[in-house]
Amino acid sequence: MAERPVTTGETHVVAIEELGSEGDGVGYVDDFAVLVGDATLGETVQVKITDVDSTFARGEVVGAEFGYE
Repeated sequence: MAERPVTTGETHVVAIEELGSEGDGVGYVDDFAVLVGDATLGETVQVKITDVDSTFARGEVVGAEFGYE
């Protein structure tokens, strides 16, 4: 089984690059999809990983949008 780049309970900053079929924001950590409820396309947020599956993870927003440098 491939190593997953995220673990339940970790926090990551992700850019929401697309929307999932149920309207969740989708960002990536090392090419591993993270589905984030209440995230909008184009924003960058800090998320806490709440669940990790074999092909994606779910996270919840815990930090405000981060600006671009």
